[in-house]
Amino acid sequence: MPRMATERLAVRARALVPGLAHWSLGSRGRAARLMLGAGTALGVLGWRRDRVLGARDGSLDLKIAVASLVLFLAVCVAFSWWDAGRLLREDGSTGSPGPWHLAMRRLRSNRLAAASAWVILLMGAGALLAPLVAPHDPTAIGDVLNTRFLPPSWSHPFGTDQFGRDLFSRALYGARVSLSVGLLAMLLATTVGTLVGAVAGYFGDAVDGILMRIVDVWIAFPAFYLMLLLVGVFDTNVPTLVAILGLAAWPATARFVRGEMLSLRARDYAEAARAIGCSPGRIMFRHLLPGALSPILVTAALSVAGMIGAEAGLSFLGLGIRPPTPSWGNMIAAGKDSLIHAWWVAFFPGGLLTVTLVSFGLLADGLRDALDPRAEMRKYV
Repeated sequence: MPRMATERLAVRARALVPGLAHWSLGSRGRAARLMLGAGTALGVLGWRRDRVLGARDGSLDLKIAVASLVLFLAVCVAFSWWDAGRLLREDGSTGSPGPWHLAMRRLRSNRLAAASAWVILLMGAGALLAPLVAPHDPTAIGDVLNTRFLPPSWSHPFGTDQFGRDLFSRALYGARVSLSVGLLAMLLATTVGTLVGAVAGYFGDAVDGILMRIVDVWIAFPAFYLMLLLVGVFDTNVPTLVAILGLAAWPATARFVRGEMLSLRARDYAEAARAIGCSPGRIMFRHLLPGALSPILVTAALSVAGMIGAEAGLSFLGLGIRPPTPSWGNMIAAGKDSLIHAWWVAFFPGGLLTVTLVSFGLLADGLRDALDPRAEMRKYV
């Protein structure tokens, strides 16, 4: 076997260990990220091997957490194999970078946005893997006389609350509620608002008038009071909160998308698509909507922060997620009366909530600059 072929085969074999082939090929940054990700996943599986081995008979949440870690490891190996093969191509070229590749490059160069993305990923990983990494049962009440209001320590990193419950475990499980409500409500609001706005903006005339009057009536109700009314009528669980928050926020997205579609439908490529007989649905979703995708993504990132804040506000008022199910909002509410002698009860969930909201705001700002092809030009004006 020729020497070059042997070396290529050895590199591909090393690629089965995430990061090893990239290190030998000189791509040290990507190698470090692959090693860190795969090593962390293996470390968690080894650290919580008792829970991993008991996942077969455990809860659904535990099974999902273990399956997510295993899937993440498989993705790391598959990506390492694929990317090592790409780097080994004889010409060493990857072709002309596309607009999304350039956008991601600009986003990575924005340090605040990149750091915010990593913070959000860390929060999401902690929420997803809460059944594995949480040291205690978040709803288990301990010996109240001896374990209530314990300050932060190695055994209780965030301390305990008035019932002796571990606040670190409750914060991890609370992140699952807050992040899932925020993301799912954003998806609902963005989907409904995009569909309504696209139809109204493309067809115009009577269709636009009817849909926009519905939007105006919906917006006429103050959003927060509308949410208070709905949570007072319906049972407040996670699916109900997602539906209430999503349906309360979709009109803003609809008006924004309508404005974009009114501008895009007059472009030459839209006229050309109509001239060759494309259906309205194909023109809207294949030719026009991709042109509005960048601002929609920025708006969606901002709306996640709004949804998380709204859920926390409702839970703080006692109208959202009810105890003992942990949520950052009801955890802050539980600690508001003990700020003097047990500041940690409200401080840590409040800090996590603040960091998450700021991270989504900075990420949205970075996405706006990264997805705007004129952003790079404005630096030199």
